[in-house]
This record gives sequence, structure tokens and C-alpha cells, in this order.
Amino acid sequence: MRNLNGLQKWIDEGSGFEPHLSASKIALYKNDVPSFICRYGLGLKQEPTPAMVRGTVCERALVKVLTESHTLDEAIKEAWSEFNGRVRDYKESNEHMKQLEAIDGIINQGYEALKDYGKPYFEEGQQEKIEFDLECVKYDWTAPMIGYLDLVYPDQGLVIDLKTTLRCPSVMSWSHALQWAIYKTAKSNYEVKFLYTTPKKSAFLEYDGTATAVIDEAKELINKMNFFCFTLSPSQAKQCIPTGDNFYWNNNKLKEIYGA
Repeated sequence: MRNLNGLQKWIDEGSGFEPHLSASKIALYKNDVPSFICRYGLGLKQEPTPAMVRGTVCERALVKVLTESHTLDEAIKEAWSEFNGRVRDYKESNEHMKQLEAIDGIINQGYEALKDYGKPYFEEGQQEKIEFDLECVKYDWTAPMIGYLDLVYPDQGLVIDLKTTLRCPSVMSWSHALQWAIYKTAKSNYEVKFLYTTPKKSAFLEYDGTATAVIDEAKELINKMNFFCFTLSPSQAKQCIPTGDNFYWNNNKLKEIYGA
């Protein structure tokens, strides 16, 4: 990273701030500074909630079916098994049952929306990694940006990002728009689509704007992030910033570690 002394300061602490930027890192700073401090300043990861695990197992199941390594039924059964194995602390809770009951519908709906695109490309079974240097002329800095693509169809010049959810949004959030803009920047000759899949329907959403405009907003946020990290060490930030009342803080263990 060039001329980002605040971010470099947190990188040198060695507690979780890797020497690159990503859509998730920028969005977390924008949406929840306490979580940003825990993850990238203190190296503390939140234990996955049932909703997070459900999203992961559904996306993996869809990849298995689309790459023809599993039948639809096999992929769904494996998704159930993985979900139940990873959310033991929530067993028999309302949240556990709500997310478990959504798995079948999400996978089926996703498959129906994607089956006609054919088989996505994976090199040695791995997601394609994108990398480029993000340069900000206004503030005179440069930083490496990385990301990982869900589904890539080289013959069609198409990237599809999977979003599994219980309710389909009507518009793309800024955080998702940032992902879209980063993918468009890295794969400028590809079309980038976001597929939102619920237990009852799937829908492709497009961002009503330009990748350049979103990237410019991200640069302003990165500059603020850099100043924040330069001004406060991770331990100082922990003492100054209170936890918020939102879904990032459902995990009581993380609250206890943070001191909330």
C-alpha cells in the first residue's frame, strides 16, 4: 500500500488487517465500525449465525449441481447435513428452524434460474480470484484490491454473483453495488449480474449507476478508514467506539470479548 499510513499501521499490528482491500472490508467500515475494529484490528471473527451458514451451504449446493458433481437431491441433503453440523449452538431455536426450512426452496429456485446458463468454469475447483491496484489521484495513494467470483462463464463473457436471502430486495444495496463495481473494474469485458434467490423466487438485479461512481465513493471511504486507523490504534479504537444494536452483534461471546 502506498501513502496509506493508517492502514499500514494496523497491518503492522498483525491482528487481522491483511495488506489489501476488498469489498467486504470497505463495506464493513461503512456499515459497522465496531465490527471493523474487531475483525481487522483485534483479529476477532464473529461466529457464523444460522443465516450466514444457510447462505454458505446453499451457494455451495448450487455450485455442486451446476458443475454436475451432484444431483439436485444429493446437493440438498448435503446442505442440510452441513447446516445442522455447523449451527449446533442454535439447535431447535426458531432461527435454526427458519433457516433450515428455507434451504430446499433457495436451492431449487437458484437452480431453475441458472440451469440454462450451462456449466460455470472453475480452475481446479477454485473460485476465480481478481486482483488489481486501486489508485486514488485525489489523495495520492494506491492499494491492492482483491475479490472472488462466484460463477464465471467465459464463453458467454458473464459473471454471476449469488445472493441467497429470505426476502428479495427491490434495489441493490450500496455494499452489493461496490462488489459489482469491483468485478466490473476487474472484468471490464464481462457482463456482471447479481442473482438474488429466495425460497419462493429468484431475481436478477442490476445497479442503476456506473462502476466509476461507486469506486469513487469507495475511495472517499478508504481515505476516511485510513485517517481513522492512523488516529487510533486498534486497542484505542476498541475503548472509544461502542457496539451498535444490529445483526452483526447477535453473538454474545463476541460482545463479551469486546467488552460490551
